[in-house]
Amino acid sequence: MSKLKQDLPSEEETDEDFMTRITQPRIWTIFKSEFIFQVFIDERFDEILDMFKNYYIYEESLCSNNSLSSDQDSIDQFLYLIKHWISDTLSSIVIEKSSGKCIGIIVCRFCSIEDNSLEFSRLRLYEGEKWNIIQSFKNYLSQKVDIYKYYKSVAFFRVYAWFILPPYRGQGLGKKLLECVIDQQLPEMVHLGCNVISGIFTNKKSQVIASSLGLKTLYEVNYTEWANQNNVILTENVKPENATASVMACQITKK
Repeated sequence: MSKLKQDLPSEEETDEDFMTRITQPRIWTIFKSEFIFQVFIDERFDEILDMFKNYYIYEESLCSNNSLSSDQDSIDQFLYLIKHWISDTLSSIVIEKSSGKCIGIIVCRFCSIEDNSLEFSRLRLYEGEKWNIIQSFKNYLSQKVDIYKYYKSVAFFRVYAWFILPPYRGQGLGKKLLECVIDQQLPEMVHLGCNVISGIFTNKKSQVIASSLGLKTLYEVNYTEWANQNNVILTENVKPENATASVMACQITKK
């Protein structure tokens, strides 16, 4: 009888405690005692959209190179897609503990070989001239590398967007965010046949960070050269650090 009592918890968990525990956002890690890395939750939806609308479209390399912010139809189309991409809750965010503010996000999605043939079987047209140019370039890169064939995989985890707000850069937050996905989230996908992460990295800094975490370059292209070959008129001079886009990927060891 005493053995049985020892095995029981000192306090039984109430239904309310249980519901609170399972509805709390999943935390990957707490970094420097100040930044919480966790899965995306719907309560942050508007805050994330504001981040993309007020910062990302002006700073991300392809958006900047094509002056996407000058084309309202393209902005609306991009924000519509962002809503769709993050709706499956596989994305992760960074929260500043002191302010409670969301300061970064990595948008990821599960991609299956079963859906791949449908994705490229037809030409997809979007609203907005600028966004169509960006998507044409991304499709060009995606079709240069068959991730499924290269890694002999039926699925992979794809990075769609990766962003840290400007005032918080230089502290390793972007690297830690991608590291959480590779080391903690991706291993949970292995039972679904997914042990590969891949993305299109559009500037030198992101490419260096990705490389430091084990991603290798499978294909790269100079964006200015591609634009000239495809009669795309760039409204701004492309900075050298934003000139090359790379398809990068890595495969984790199955455990």
